[in-house]
Amino acid sequence: MTELEIRLTRERGLYLQLLRILGATSPSEPMRDVLTALVELTQAERAYLELYEDATAGGRRWSLAHGCSTSEEEDIRAVTSRGIVAAAIASGQTLHTPFALLDPRFSGARSVKEQRLEAVLCVPLSGSGPGVLYLEGQRGAGPFSPEAVQAAETVARFIGTAVQRAGSGSWREAEDPTLPFRQKLRLEAIAGRSRAMAHVFEQVALAAPLDVSILITGASGTGKTQLAQAIHDNSKRRGGPFVEINCAAIPEGLIESELFGSLPGAFPGARRTVGKVEAAEGGTLFLDEIAEIPLAAQGKLLQLLQSKQYYALASSRLAKANVRVIAATNAELEQQVAERRFREDLFYRLNVFTLRMPSLTGRREDLGCLVEQLLERLSEEHGLPALRASPNLHAACEAAEWPGNVRQLRHRLEAALIRASAEGAMNVEPRHLTDGARAQQEGPLSFHEATRLFQRDLLRRELKTSDWNVSEVARQLDLTRSHVYNLIKTFGLTRE
Repeated sequence: MTELEIRLTRERGLYLQLLRILGATSPSEPMRDVLTALVELTQAERAYLELYEDATAGGRRWSLAHGCSTSEEEDIRAVTSRGIVAAAIASGQTLHTPFALLDPRFSGARSVKEQRLEAVLCVPLSGSGPGVLYLEGQRGAGPFSPEAVQAAETVARFIGTAVQRAGSGSWREAEDPTLPFRQKLRLEAIAGRSRAMAHVFEQVALAAPLDVSILITGASGTGKTQLAQAIHDNSKRRGGPFVEINCAAIPEGLIESELFGSLPGAFPGARRTVGKVEAAEGGTLFLDEIAEIPLAAQGKLLQLLQSKQYYALASSRLAKANVRVIAATNAELEQQVAERRFREDLFYRLNVFTLRMPSLTGRREDLGCLVEQLLERLSEEHGLPALRASPNLHAACEAAEWPGNVRQLRHRLEAALIRASAEGAMNVEPRHLTDGARAQQEGPLSFHEATRLFQRDLLRRELKTSDWNVSEVARQLDLTRSHVYNLIKTFGLTRE
């Protein structure tokens, strides 16, 4: 067969696979065949398809990859070239860069450098169910041909139309790995449909019914308290109290009375107080920042876990406790045990069952539903209008880094909602995230704005990581030192 005949055969195969989507009850199988046919026709290295909630919400509800291992698919979703994807979504136009590694718009991105990306084609889907079709070219093959770009745009238009006709239900349920757990557990307070959260919910389903101690780990701001509450809500103790104590917020001299209560005579001016253990009777005691509890109190806590008994301060009577203990920390307890700053026996008593709450970096596809859920809750808390996030705000949140995780995202959205409400805006826009110069900019997030936002956050992160070693940052980003200094000045970055 000639080259033209091969191409025509592949085109016919692609369009036949596209037609199968309309009659499919589940999108997975025909869509996988569509990606396979598209990769063969365009000679791409790999392809990725991502669909979102609706035109005003941006949370990922369905995704599919071709030519990727599971880890590579996670890389594309969580890290790979977010500036390119965000810019395509924000602009609503096809983005084709023949060599991302040399493209000044994206060459500063670490993911582009690490994977040495060359040709990249990113096509936003049409219709009320937005999304993006992402293709990476083969190494050394050069840019995508005009015919390949046209084929990708045709596929994107067809998929957008098919999603709109089919409705959102079947697509969402087909690929929501958290759905089986949400149907049988009470998890309303925790947003997310990522595989990472499905794994967490699977562990909750195993641990919640068992009356054992649980240790929750994870970076600061990931939502460990909400996870502890979910474990309580799905346990046999759900009818009892859920009592939280932040061990880092209690002065060292008061931690024992705060936990176990006290009687008159325990210390000058002491009176009868009810400790958190007694307050949690029949329910769950949640010890946040457990790594900060003093060594003196660790022994008494160990006794509580071993015998379910304790002494209130100045009491000679042994009290019984009917509580379940859940502890949380963002510290490495094993290291603290090795450094003799945390009791080894207490660590093993707490570490009967461990759950790790993933950071936002590990579940970036949850950003869309997190943004919507947080805005809804914040509007109720403050009595503000129920404003939704614009697609451009979702793109900006996708492009940004969130080292403070959900807590940082919440604080930024809280300020944005207040600004948008004061302005009388119809939606929360990217300009509401910050005050100053960006707050004065009107209109949607343009391609160049999305790129600048990505570059600014990348540079800020690298400067912080290297403790503002400009030479090291220049080496990491493959830039000259003078260029780094110019970018610092341009973005108005200052050392904390």
